[in-house]
Amino acid sequence: MFGRKKSTVSNSSDSQLKRTNHTPSIISEDVRLTGSLVSQGEVQLDGRIDGDVRVNHLVIGNTGCVEGSVVAESVIVKGKIIGSLNASKVVIERSAQVHGDVYQDTLSIDAGAIIEGNLKQRHEAETVELITNNTESKAELSSVLSEGDNDLSFFNKQAAEKE
Repeated sequence: MFGRKKSTVSNSSDSQLKRTNHTPSIISEDVRLTGSLVSQGEVQLDGRIDGDVRVNHLVIGNTGCVEGSVVAESVIVKGKIIGSLNASKVVIERSAQVHGDVYQDTLSIDAGAIIEGNLKQRHEAETVELITNNTESKAELSSVLSEGDNDLSFFNKQAAEKE
């Protein structure tokens, strides 16, 4: 008010949360949270979260439910997730219900678990080949086509002829 610059305390979305202890955060069965949850530590969820969850380690108990996306380093699911799950290590126990896509590096699913969605491994890298204007490869392709193209499908023949 008197010429001093205002501090930017309200800009908390840009600042990093600092982990001060190793005690897990517990959201008990009688708690319902609406909004996003962010933590650099471990969270034990026995209640319900209507929103996105971004934590280091998440354990969803038998009565726990997340309706939103979950991003974590590791997740153990005993309860319910309605939304996508993206984690390095995912363990889905037999009492779990997952309604959404699961993106993971390692996955464990117990018999009896309910999963409705796609399972996709994150570390699979797509290989990209360099396409060159090499005339030798075109000549080689033409010779293969003229010799015997019985193994090529109709679409493969059309693609090869375009080159």
